[in-house]
Amino acid sequence: MIGFRNTHNQPIYVNRAQVLYVTTIEEDVSVIALAVAGSGGKPVTIHVRGSVELVSSRLSGQPVSAPAR
Repeated sequence: MIGFRNTHNQPIYVNRAQVLYVTTIEEDVSVIALAVAGSGGKPVTIHVRGSVELVSSRLSGQPVSAPAR
């Protein structure tokens, strides 16, 4: 389980095996879609703090490089 903070600053934990995709919604906020059906059969989504690159790298277990200045 990988820990993140949602947009309400609450800790949440994601099982990387259930992640369908990660996409951006706004700067430093990403959406994680899970392989769990919600209402209407669509994937359940979670809004988390962090760029798509940061969230994706944490889910893949790869180290994150510092942003270019």
